[in-house]
Amino acid sequence: MARDTSLSAGKAIVVFKAICDFARPCSIADIAAAVGYPRTVTVRMIATLEDHGFIERGRHTGLYAVSPALLHHVQKALAHNPVLSRVELIMRDIVNQTEDTALYMIRSGDKALVMQRVEGSAPVRIFASEVGMELPLHCGGAPLALLAYAPEAEIESYLATPLAKRTEHTMTDPAALRSRLASVRAAGFSVGDEDLFDYVVAVGAPIFDGDGTLAGAVSVGNIIQRYTPERVQEVGRILMDTIAKY
Repeated sequence: MARDTSLSAGKAIVVFKAICDFARPCSIADIAAAVGYPRTVTVRMIATLEDHGFIERGRHTGLYAVSPALLHHVQKALAHNPVLSRVELIMRDIVNQTEDTALYMIRSGDKALVMQRVEGSAPVRIFASEVGMELPLHCGGAPLALLAYAPEAEIESYLATPLAKRTEHTMTDPAALRSRLASVRAAGFSVGDEDLFDYVVAVGAPIFDGDGTLAGAVSVGNIIQRYTPERVQEVGRILMDTIAKY
């Protein structure tokens, strides 16, 4: 059965996402080209978003950007989110135990979205993955955990798409990845060994909500010299034990 949805609202959301993706102030022409709508439709959607405080127009430039006031509404909505409150506790505990930076990611389609980052105290810090980034699912600590615990049909659908080779260590063979994902599920944690960023090792583990639904994944990592095979196993156990504690 088809859902009863609003086409106009859908178009406004597409325009809003396009403005977000620019990550810089953009013109009507920029936005219209990005979404593929006629200029008149694009202008109407922009006006709607501006009237409702989602975006704002630069007084001197005439360019459009996401309104900072929108962040207030988002923060208010998420302040008492039970999953995010739990994630915050998990990440800070992991950082205290490992001294390395922790990341929280969720899956959106065929991407892993970096949602949260808690800095570690280790002398060497890695700034490869930042909040707001979109990463592939077949490499890296948290992305691999997200893919490993996705429904089987969705795993197969993802593996059927062209898989980007981020580094010389990135695994792109579907059969090899199936085996790797099975190993992740057997171990309870994933290891990204220079497959997303050169010289960086990350260990990830899934987080499930109260009804067993995958809520995201956390990862912690650093330069390869800091992550010996023994430390990888130690950190994997820390992640699983800490997640279970909360």
